[in-house]
Formats: sequence, structure tokens, C-alpha cells
Amino acid sequence: MKVAIASLLQETNTFSPRPTRREDFLLASGSELIASHRTENSELHGFVDALEEAKCEIVPVLSGWTVTSGRIAADDLRSLTADMVKEIKAASSVDGVLLALHGAWAGEGVDSCDGYVLQEVRKAVGSKVPIVVTFDLHASLAESIWKNADAILGYHTCPHTDLHATGMRAGKLIAATLRGEVHPVTAVVKIPMVVQAEHMTSDRGEFAEMIQQAQALEKRPRILSASVFAAQPWLDVQELGWASVVVADNNKDLAQKRALELARFIWSRRKAFVIPLPSVDEALDQAMRIDGGPVTLAEGADGTMGGGPGDGTAILAGILRKKLDVPVAAVVVDSVAVEQAIAAGVGNEVTLDVGGKLDPAFARSVRVTGRVKVISDGEFRYKGRAYTGRLVKMGKCVVIVSGSISLLISERSGPTTDPELYRSHGIEPTHMKLVLVKSPLGARLEYEPISKAFISVDSPGCCSPNLQSLPFKRMPRPIFPFDTVEFSPSSATYVSN
Repeated sequence: MKVAIASLLQETNTFSPRPTRREDFLLASGSELIASHRTENSELHGFVDALEEAKCEIVPVLSGWTVTSGRIAADDLRSLTADMVKEIKAASSVDGVLLALHGAWAGEGVDSCDGYVLQEVRKAVGSKVPIVVTFDLHASLAESIWKNADAILGYHTCPHTDLHATGMRAGKLIAATLRGEVHPVTAVVKIPMVVQAEHMTSDRGEFAEMIQQAQALEKRPRILSASVFAAQPWLDVQELGWASVVVADNNKDLAQKRALELARFIWSRRKAFVIPLPSVDEALDQAMRIDGGPVTLAEGADGTMGGGPGDGTAILAGILRKKLDVPVAAVVVDSVAVEQAIAAGVGNEVTLDVGGKLDPAFARSVRVTGRVKVISDGEFRYKGRAYTGRLVKMGKCVVIVSGSISLLISERSGPTTDPELYRSHGIEPTHMKLVLVKSPLGARLEYEPISKAFISVDSPGCCSPNLQSLPFKRMPRPIFPFDTVEFSPSSATYVSN
């Protein structure tokens, strides 16, 4: 049995000021693809382990990942997809295809790049070859996705720690399908809701209950997979919305029944996700009332893994305005400031107008005077439980020490969810009173265990938790919580053959 494996992972924020280009992706193919993912907690690693266990022949095609930003250029989407399809065709005939995609990837003139990729792969392999695809649980499933995939599987964790496990589930499913042991049929129910991301944690609250419902379904007879897809909210596309997905073994009615059951449960809990957050000043006052530290302040509205450019300065400006003389670790993206600091040199003092250049609609520059402490290449690897081993390249970086503030300035956007971001630049978060992270919830996994408190802050940005403040134009209406919605699902949106 010959199985092609591939991955293109990009999450789009259509309100982000920075477009996505092909050169933003860290790409690998052939044997390099397998080698690079052996050390990562990734879906591809799971694919490889499951297929090797099943003694399948693996055809490594293409893998690519980049940080969240705006829509990808149309030509770049076509070229990446064409490269993937070319390699699949070059393998002669394949018996199955495993794809790791995000599900919230949009491009110029294309609301669902994931659907486009699946469509082109389906054309290449024909209707008889099974395609199994894994998605981030923040996927917004489009018709072009479910019409071209035989089985759709999603993560069960947020923050995401089960990438390898999800890949293993998908690999085992396609191997069992090719052996004729199962015949997957997939039911999808779209749910008219889009809510803030701060409370989508799988270890607590209503979202945990939803995931537990899906996992309980997977233990029932003939259910191969069940997933909750909590659409990434900063995605202005025509098919935006949550979805429940159930894959059953050769039983359409069962797949539909269980998907509807899960959708009704999700809908009944929808109001729990609309919760106000403290303002910058309120969050800082709250943090200063807490004995000791660190206190992690999550600037989700500028979340770099949600599409924020990373140059927001709302919390940093608040610290400066309040003249808080406590140890602070802060991070901001500003390539101009990086060059100015490098020109000044390590050990020298420099005055910089930091941030507010990439997304001036939401951010303003703040003036900082300090000593250049570190100049680096901005490369590090995740060391925490999510995306373990993944290489991050933030371009040239500097650390400026201004009073009690250690300010990391990077040339390019990058994830701030792992303390290794700071530690790789000589900043130890546990020695701080305040630690700033640009993440609505992903940073909880690594920062909550080392923090006295984790405070999500309502600040301006293209990842704002106040969704009504964003200029949506394409999303379907009516949709909760923007509108009063009557929703009582009685049939699945789609059931695969």
C-alpha cells in the first residue's frame, strides 16, 4: 500500500495588515520532510509512525508551515499546490493520501485555500483513492473541503498538544481503509456561531465538555472519529462558522445522527464564550495587586499565532504610562528599531520609537531609551508541549534593557507562546513581575504553570476579542452572537459517500 503524505499549514487572519507569501513558508520535501518531522510534535510525524507500523510505503511529498498572517497571494497558493500535486503525480499511482492542513487558510479570491488544495489533489488522484485530512480545531470547514475528503479529523486539545496523536489516528484510519477493514463516511454539521478565542481551552469549562463529548462518541460502536471545529474568529469568509464532524464506519445514518447530537450540545453552550475581558489599565492594576510573580499578561488582540503583526504596544505603553518599576519581559515586532539598535551596538544606549508601524489602525509607537544587551539571529525551537521541536525564525532580534524592562524586538513576527522565545535571548520569565505574551490562549499551556496569574487583556488589534468591532463583510448572516439566531439542526450539512 502506497500512501502520499503532505502538509501545508497556514492560519489566516483576513484583518491582518501583512499578506502571506510563499517565501514565508518553511518548506521541506522528500526524505528531508521525514527527517525534519521526526523530532517534532507534528501530524506528519504521526503519519509516518502510523504508516510504518502498518508497513505501508510512504511517499513524502511536501510540508510547509508559516506563522499566521493575511490572505496568501493567489500565485503563491497556486504554485505551492502545483508543487504538491506534481510530486504526487510523480509517484505514479498512490493508494491513499494523508494531508495535514489548518482549515482556516484563505487567499486572494479564495476563501478556503485548504479546500482548493484538496480539490486539486482529488483531481490528481481520482475519486477512488481515499483522502484523509487532519485539521486544527480552529478550522472553518468549507464545502470544497468536505466534498473532496473521505475523512476529516481534528485536534482534541487547545492549546494544541495532540498533533502527533492526531496524525497517528489519521494514519491508522487510512491504513485500515486500504486493508478493507473500514469504509469511512463523514457527516458535517455547520453551526452558525463565531466567538472569541480566549475561552476555547480544552482543559476547562464548556469547551472541555464539548471535546469530552466528541471523545465519548469515538468510544461508541462504528464511530471512527468525532471532532469539534471552533472556527478561528478573525476570518471574514462566506462559510465562516463552527462545525461538528463525525466519521462512521460504512453507516451514513449513524454518522449524521451523532454529528447532529454533537452540534446540538455545542449550540446549547454557545453563550458561555461571550465574556468581557479587563482593559489594559484594569489588567495592570489587577496584576500589581498580586504578590510576587510572574503575572502573564496575554495581549490576544495582537496575537501573532492569530494573525496579529506583533507590533501592538498597548500593554507596554500602559506600563510606561503608569511608571511601574517592576521587572518586565516584553516583546514587539519592529524591523526598523532592530536595525537602529544593531547600528548602535551591544552595550550602547539607544532611543527607539518602537511598534505601531505595521498596523497603525490599532497600534501607536512608544519611545524607549535603553541599552542594547543582545543581538541575535532570532532562531529558536519550541521546547514546551505544543509544537515541540518546531523551528522558529523571527529574523534579526535585539534585547533592549530600559530601566526594569527587558524588551525583545524582532524583525519578523513569530509565536510568543513558549517561554523559549525569551529564554533563547537571555530573558528568564520566572524572574519577572510581568511577562507580556501576544496570544489569546495558546500561551496558557506553558505560562500558567510558572505564573502566579494569567490575565487575558482587552486591547486593540486585528485579533480583538470584541468581534463586533471588526469590519466583517463576507461572513454569513445571521450568526451568533452578532444576530438573534434560531438554530435547531435536523440534518447534516453534508454526508460523504
